[in-house]
Amino acid sequence: MSPRPGMAYDWHDGRRPSPGRYAAGLVWLGFILAPIVDALGRTGQAAPRHWLAVAAAVAFSAVYIALVLNWINDDRRLLSYSLGLLQLALAVALTVGDNVSWGYLFCYCGACVAIIAPQSIGFLAVLACAGIQIGATEIAGGGLGTSLGFAASVVGVGLLLTLMRDLRIRNRELAQARAELARAAVAAERERFARDLHDLLGHSLSVIAIKAELAGRLLPGSPERAAVELGEVEGVARQALSEVRQAVSGYRQPTLADELEGARVALSAAGIDASIDRESIALDPEVEAVLAWTVREGATNVIRHSRASHCSVTVRAGDSDAGVEVLDDGIGNGRAPGIRDNDVGGNGLTGLRERAASLRGRIEAGTAPGGGYRLAVSVPVSSGVTGGGGR
Repeated sequence: MSPRPGMAYDWHDGRRPSPGRYAAGLVWLGFILAPIVDALGRTGQAAPRHWLAVAAAVAFSAVYIALVLNWINDDRRLLSYSLGLLQLALAVALTVGDNVSWGYLFCYCGACVAIIAPQSIGFLAVLACAGIQIGATEIAGGGLGTSLGFAASVVGVGLLLTLMRDLRIRNRELAQARAELARAAVAAERERFARDLHDLLGHSLSVIAIKAELAGRLLPGSPERAAVELGEVEGVARQALSEVRQAVSGYRQPTLADELEGARVALSAAGIDASIDRESIALDPEVEAVLAWTVREGATNVIRHSRASHCSVTVRAGDSDAGVEVLDDGIGNGRAPGIRDNDVGGNGLTGLRERAASLRGRIEAGTAPGGGYRLAVSVPVSSGVTGGGGR
C-alpha cells in the first residue's frame, strides 16, 4: 500500500503487511483472552450484572483485536483514535461499574496508546492513561497501593512499547538514509564516468578525424605518407579503445607527461605549432589528474574550435598550488577580453570545472587580453578531495 499524502507513518512504512507481521499481531491477540476468561470465571454475582460484565469484557477484547488489525493493515488515524477511546471507556466502565480488579485492563490501553498516539506525545499519552486508571480505581474504592500498582504496570508496558516503536522508526530512517547514500554514490560515479568518457573520446576522435582528413588529401600524390597517417589513425583508435576499457574498469588515472606528449602530437597533426613548458615537480595523483585532464581538454578545444596557428601549454608548480595554462592565437570565444566562460561551456569545460572544484581549485576560460583563447586551471597541491562538485 502506498502512503497517502499528508499521512504520517510512524509505526510501519505503508507497504502491504507481510505474513510475519500478521503472525506478530496474532501473538498480541493471544493476551486478550484473559479478560474474557476472567469475566466468565467470576461467581457470586447476580446474573444480569455477571453477563453484563462478560459482554463488556468481550467488547473490550473485540476493540483490542480491531486496534491490532488496524495497526497491521493500515494507518487510519481517526479509526485508531476512536477505537482507543472506546477501549479506554470500556476499561473505566468495568473498573468503576463492576470490580476494582479490572484495573489491569489499563495495561492493554497503555500498550495501544503507545502505538497509535503521535510519536512526539506517545509517552505523555501513556502517562495520561495511567492517570485515568488511578482515577477510576480510586472511584471504584481501591486503595492507593492498588492504584499505584496498576499505574506502574501501565507506565511500564507503555514505556516498553514506546521504546520499541521509536527503535523501529529509527531503523527505518537509517535504512532510508543508507538507500539515499547509495543512490548519491551511484549518481556521482555515473557523472564521473560520463566526464571521463567524454574527455577520452572527444580528444581521440578529434585526432582521428584530423589524421583521416590529412590522409585523404595526401592519398593522390603521396600514398606513402597517407599510409603513415592511416597507420597513426589505427594507433590512436587502439589507444582510445584501451583507455575506454581502463575507464570502464575504474583504473585509469591520466598522467601529465602522457597528456602533454599526446597534446603535442595532436596539435602537430592539426598543423598547429605547439610549445610545451613544464616545471618538473612531484604532484599528488589527484592534482596531477586534474592538470592532465586540463591539458587534454585544452588541446581538444584548440584543435576543434580555435583556427589557431600556435598554441602554448604551460605547466607551473609552486609550494601552495599547481596549474596549467593553454593559450592559442585563434579566434577566441567571440567576446571581449576579460569576459570569461566560467558559467557556460560545453560538457568538457563543465566536467573540468567539477574536477577542479572537487580539489578546491579554480578554472578560468575565455578570450585572452592579447587575442586568442586562454584556459587556465589552478589547484592547491595539498588540497585533498573534499567531495565538492562543480556548479
